[in-house]
This record gives sequence, C-alpha cells and structure tokens, in this order.
Amino acid sequence: MQAFENRNREISDIGVSTVWSISNPRISVMLPTFRRLDALDRTLAVLERQSVAHVDCEIIVVDDGSRDGTETYLADFSKKTSACFSYIVLAENGGPARARNFGLSRCRGDVILIIGDDIEPEKDLVERHLRSHQENQDERHAVLGHVSFPDELQPNEFMKWLEGGGRKYFFNYGDLVSGEETGPLYFYTCNVSVKRSLLEKSGWFDESFPYASHEDLELGYRLANQGMRLIYDAQAEGYHYHMLSVQGITRRIYLMGYSAELFWQKVNERGGAGKQALRSIITWCAATPPGLFIWKRLAEKTYADRKPYPVQWHVLLFLSFFIGLSDSKKRKALRV
Repeated sequence: MQAFENRNREISDIGVSTVWSISNPRISVMLPTFRRLDALDRTLAVLERQSVAHVDCEIIVVDDGSRDGTETYLADFSKKTSACFSYIVLAENGGPARARNFGLSRCRGDVILIIGDDIEPEKDLVERHLRSHQENQDERHAVLGHVSFPDELQPNEFMKWLEGGGRKYFFNYGDLVSGEETGPLYFYTCNVSVKRSLLEKSGWFDESFPYASHEDLELGYRLANQGMRLIYDAQAEGYHYHMLSVQGITRRIYLMGYSAELFWQKVNERGGAGKQALRSIITWCAATPPGLFIWKRLAEKTYADRKPYPVQWHVLLFLSFFIGLSDSKKRKALRV
C-alpha cells in the first residue's frame, strides 16, 4: 500500500456529508473526476438512490484539480445528501492514477467498487457487486461490470462501431461471457470491484503512468499475480453518458500507444520474438512520412454522425496506437 500521511499539502479540501457515521461500510464506491460536472451530477444523483442500504455503502469522490465549480458542487452535495458521502479536492491535476490513490486512502469498505464519473449505474449495480463478494468471500474474487451507451444519448455511428467492430479500441465486452472469468487486460476501472485486502497486497495504482491509459491494466496484472479471479457480470450495468468523437478517441488511442511501452516494461510481457519483431516493423512503418500523412488526413476528415466509416476508423485508430508507441520509444513530445 502506498502511504499518504505526508501528502496533505496536495489537498486543498476534504469534506464529508452530515451522515458520515458508518464505522464499517461493507462497500466503498470510489470515483475520480476532472472537469465533468454535468456528468458527475448525473452519476451522484443515481448513486445516492441505489438499492443497497445506505448503512452498507460509502461514496468517495476525488476532484482532480478541476477548478470549474466541482469543489463548490461537492460541498453543496455533501450537505444535502442522505448517503454516506466523502470528497477530496486536490490542489493540482495529477491524473487518474494519483486521484484514485487518494480515494483509496479514504476507503473503509471491505469491497471497493471503482467507477467513472460519467457512468450512470443501474439502481442495483452497487448491490450486485456487493452480493457477489458476499457470496464469494475469497479475497481473490473480483467483479467486472458491463458498460454501454444509453439509447437516450442517441450514440452516433462511430460510438456504435466502437461497441461492435471497433471494440478492441474501447471496452471489449463483446468477447466476454457473463459469469465466466476473464483476465487482467479487462480490469476496466469504469465499473470494477475488488476486495480491499487484495489491493493492499498488490499495491495501488502506479503513478508513473503520466496519462489516462494502461494504469488500470497494470494494476490488473499485479492483482492477477496475487491470484485475482475477475468474474464478468453483464447485469452489473452502467451507462456511459459521454458523447464521443473520432478526434477524442484518436487522442485516447494515441496515448494508449504512448503508454504501452511503459506498461510492457512494468508487466514484463511483450510476447514472443515473432510478435515483437512484427510490432517493431508496424511501429516503424506507421511513423514513416506516408504513414503520418495517412494518419493526419484521416484524423482531419469530417465524418457524418449517421454514416459509418469502419475501414477509415480502423486504419486511423490502428495508426494512432503505433504512432504513439513510436513517439514514446523515441521520447518525442505528444502530437495530440
């Protein structure tokens, strides 16, 4: 476990709700947030109405230096909510790994559920996670919930493609079977729960990951090394209230490639010699002038919301990953 006793200077405020009186909650729901006030409001409104008893659950939010009114919102929410609620406001933005670690330092539940600030949970999501852990007391038991776009968000064709043919660039739930075990590469911190005791053995999030990519998967590997068995529960449902753009996902996949080199170093998992050689060739080709030209043209293209472009999107995101990987290897500044 990482120590936080000497990091109070990094926190501008800590607040609790007026009903902060649970001495031993069964489950802690923890989420970091950064400049997503509208989404956070929706998420917390549903979290405080969960089917799980308030006496069994605490909610912890970490504001990662938003400075957009989030701090005031959290202070007001803490005064009016009937849930067991706590929040931390960090003085400066430091990324999701650092923010989650501050949140983990406050969690007191035997089970910790990590979700995203733009994930609206079904009314029984917290209860399903808690029940699964109560039915399996083994500390190695962990639960991965499902996340999808709600119909009322009216997802565009690109978002639909990300859930289908492009799912390897997003949350790849399509390859999973509910009730069966999956691996650490599916440790998606938008909707996942694990026992606190196992987290204490594995250590928390590695703050050396500078961007919002791979820090969750790297923790998944360490948890797996401690014996974690991650069970997928498709009915532990959350809804991703976030309109996504081609440009936004292009940057996300570029950062995934940029972070992949550090991830492979950390987990010591690069595949066999043939796989490494193929990856090196693709990385070199992607970063050549022709590859960069194609990537830039596809990234700047205007895509109609109601028309699919599966080939162009696949090529764009494929190149984004390997150009990011190339830039990381060469220690170049970010392109996006």
